[in-house]
Amino acid sequence: EGENKLTTQQVYESINDYVHQGGIIYVGTDSMLRNDYCKFVSVIAIHSNEMKIANYFFKKKSLPANQYQALQNKIFEEVDCSIEIARELSNNFPKAKIEVHVDVGKSNRSKTKMYVEMLKGWVTGLGFGFKIKPHSWASYVADWHSK
Repeated sequence: EGENKLTTQQVYESINDYVHQGGIIYVGTDSMLRNDYCKFVSVIAIHSNEMKIANYFFKKKSLPANQYQALQNKIFEEVDCSIEIARELSNNFPKAKIEVHVDVGKSNRSKTKMYVEMLKGWVTGLGFGFKIKPHSWASYVADWHSK
């Protein structure tokens, strides 16, 4: 995979102008459960048609699979990963608008709809925007990299 490894500092430098021009930072995490580990991939996405910019940076970590057999654990860990990143971003860019995109849905067939309100309270209570399916596109970007 021809992926460039960047330091956190380099990522912040790359998004600095975008943020200072009022761009929204989108953060999302998705995960893939394997036999012995669960891979979590978080994305920081910047996107603006006006500024003609679309770019993203991602961070991966693998944790023991046995802790994430339950859907709830997996989803809460995804959101926790996103919040951790959103907090770091917000410490570095106090004026930035940050949106956390969560891979849950409200549709009747969604197994995750019972978590939506709780997760919304958690994320918005920390001062971040909150988007769920079908508007949580940053978590789809993460999904491509968790496979």
